[in-house]
Amino acid sequence: MWIKDIENRVEQLSSRLEAVEIRRLQLDYLPMVAKRIDFESQDCERCEHLKKDIEEALSIVEKTDVIKESHRRAYNTKIKGVVSHLRKVHGLLSKNYYANQYANLGLIGGVLAGIWFMDQFILMIVIILMGPFIGKIFGSFRDKNNTENLI
Repeated sequence: MWIKDIENRVEQLSSRLEAVEIRRLQLDYLPMVAKRIDFESQDCERCEHLKKDIEEALSIVEKTDVIKESHRRAYNTKIKGVVSHLRKVHGLLSKNYYANQYANLGLIGGVLAGIWFMDQFILMIVIILMGPFIGKIFGSFRDKNNTENLI
């Protein structure tokens, strides 16, 4: 019941707000966060309290006709607290978590491997640029296997 109420409120807000404001508030992301909080609240008392934070965040945006920076900041602070709890306590990850991490590691590996070919400039550049690409591919495979822990 609670999750349906949140989804309805988000849908009403989405129909009222402009597309730019919907992206700024990440309203498309909020129902997924609310579903995870609702699921985790069965075993976690803190998640039960975080439901109120989601409701308060929505009410901040619903009460105003023109959303100011202060409203947006208060909304984002509440939602970031919820997401932070889900990541730290329940071990949930963002959608492309491993792809981004492996791309960074690939960049470091590409730079280190490229240093060996410093006298051949073009080969060095190719190796450095291939590192993040290869890392992103490996990370994408790992992300595909990890569908339960996504937020």
